[in-house]
Amino acid sequence: MDKLFEPFEAGGLRFKNRIIHAPTTLNMSDPAGYATRRLAAAYGTLAAGGYSAVIVGATCVRRDGLINERMLGLYDEDYVIDLRDTVSAIKNNDALAGIQLFYGGLIPGLGTSVPLEPGKGWIPGTTAWGPSDKYVIGNPRSGVVPTEVYDDIVESFAQAGRRAKEAGFDFLSFHFCHGSLPHTNLSLLSNQGRTDKYADRFYLCEAIIERTQELCGKDFPLIPRLCCDENLEGGYDIEYFAEHYAPRLHALGIAALDCTFGSMLGAPSRRPDVHSTEFIGPSFYTPKVVNKDNIATLREELRKRGIDMPLIGSANLITPDHLRTMVDEAGADFAAVCRLSLDDPDFPIKMEQGREDEIRLSTHTGASLLQGNIFGKGWAGSAQNPSFGRDDEYRIVRTTRPRKVVVVGGGSGGMEYALTADEIGHEVVLFEKGQSLGGVMDWAGNYPGLPNMEMLAYQPAYHRTMIAKSGVDLRLGTTADTDTVLAEKPDVVVVATGARPVELSVPGLAQARATGFAVSIDEAMRHTDPPRIGGRVLVYGAGEGAELALDYQRRGHQVRLIDPGPAYAPANYIGSRALAIAGMLAALGLAVEPGLELTAAEEGAAVFTGADGELRIEADTLVICAGRERDTTFERAFHGLPITVHVIGDARTPRSYANAIHEAAYLSRSIA
Repeated sequence: MDKLFEPFEAGGLRFKNRIIHAPTTLNMSDPAGYATRRLAAAYGTLAAGGYSAVIVGATCVRRDGLINERMLGLYDEDYVIDLRDTVSAIKNNDALAGIQLFYGGLIPGLGTSVPLEPGKGWIPGTTAWGPSDKYVIGNPRSGVVPTEVYDDIVESFAQAGRRAKEAGFDFLSFHFCHGSLPHTNLSLLSNQGRTDKYADRFYLCEAIIERTQELCGKDFPLIPRLCCDENLEGGYDIEYFAEHYAPRLHALGIAALDCTFGSMLGAPSRRPDVHSTEFIGPSFYTPKVVNKDNIATLREELRKRGIDMPLIGSANLITPDHLRTMVDEAGADFAAVCRLSLDDPDFPIKMEQGREDEIRLSTHTGASLLQGNIFGKGWAGSAQNPSFGRDDEYRIVRTTRPRKVVVVGGGSGGMEYALTADEIGHEVVLFEKGQSLGGVMDWAGNYPGLPNMEMLAYQPAYHRTMIAKSGVDLRLGTTADTDTVLAEKPDVVVVATGARPVELSVPGLAQARATGFAVSIDEAMRHTDPPRIGGRVLVYGAGEGAELALDYQRRGHQVRLIDPGPAYAPANYIGSRALAIAGMLAALGLAVEPGLELTAAEEGAAVFTGADGELRIEADTLVICAGRERDTTFERAFHGLPITVHVIGDARTPRSYANAIHEAAYLSRSIA
């Protein structure tokens, strides 16, 4: 039997399997911090997916600890009533219900883009302060928490815990990590110079747990989430944690330890290969199961000291095998997931039922282009799963009036639309001019020299699998002109033809393309019969071409990255990868050369014009990355006809695949 699906008992709780939804800040409360129907529906959907436990994300115990406007609160008794719907949604779906209690500390200023008063958060009435002003996170000048405020915060945590128990939660989680006040109190870096009782770095956590146990009973399960290694120069490491903090934690009788690693404090990372923050919120390029060795080391250090407590491991668990690695190899008792939960809440059930090919694996990108960032006016969503956060209104209801739907274009948007319309009960035909589905996502990420790029292929792979299992009438290798579409007698036509590369009008470029010296990024990255790329490569257009330039450089080519703009401006679909790309460019010494416009192409050379005149550069290959533009020709052909026309994705405006998926999900549900 797969160990992930073996039951486990801890702290009087029976977990039906080893998969936990990690506490995730969803930002789905109302403006005053009360739980909403949207929140209950989202957590109910997660619970229905087959997790043993679902932990409601960071819930503030005092308003001045907020890090955003829509964070949950448990400041007084009024919050209990609305949270009961969320508890019921979780427990009715056969999962244990937990909630994480939180106080911001130094984090509340993190989402700002404007100067802040010292010690203030960016939300009015909130504070950015810690045990000292030695290290900061959200505000360049933090305040220092007085002893009496510490005492009140301890009481606030405990009273919030009591309310959570009254709301019906099965256990409590405490946010003792990631820059919150309890974590910065634990830190060897930030907790310096105090002379009161909170100079004992573990005392705040200990006091919170003890007071909570007084109010809730010692038998009420507590599963704190702690930073077990700051991974910062001068910060504590796993051995220090095991020696100084773990024994006191274990003595308090916690049910399990939810382990995190890494810190948001502004100190240099201890490891040069993985930044400290990547152990918290892995970037696109972060190694998978990044905390595998950390969990294994912690387990061993605890055993040396005779400490046996259940451990929860997490961070960058993208596939089912990553969860198995965390439990089978790293030695964690549980695998906790966040991103995969949002992208496919049903993945535990699919694993248990042998349907892993139907799991919508995460591409680890795109969500910030849609709902926004949780640190600044956004709610947690999924680029790939448009239903998450809209669980009630996007629930599939079979139609009683089936329509004929013709989708033209088998990219992300076209496939999402076809699948949803088919599930609703419409008759769907999908035309794709190529021999395979995927559109630009079929070759996006084809960078053998860069880590983790295979994740971008997860999205089209999922769609292709589900199309094959659906009732969609797929017509590959068919160019659907107006007559072809009208012959199907459609009620709805979906234009999902994508965008075309911008064609440059440059002397000599047509001849250079004919000889193979100049190629487009689409051609350079295609899987089938790619063009030969020479040793010396010019990549023109850094917005689209930066990752391609990095890929070539890492594979041994000599690369120059030229851009006509005044500075590097990443394409909008790059999203959160932009900072990592800039870092890799700097590390490889590959500078963007801005302000140079391609003005001529020759055999074996390209000519650019900038502020200093002409620059002729010899090369073996010129790759054109000039951006994309929509083509309205096909769309206009249906104007004036008694047919509903939906234009989605890059056919509307070139953007991220995520925009195409979300537009398709919305419009397919609107068919009358």
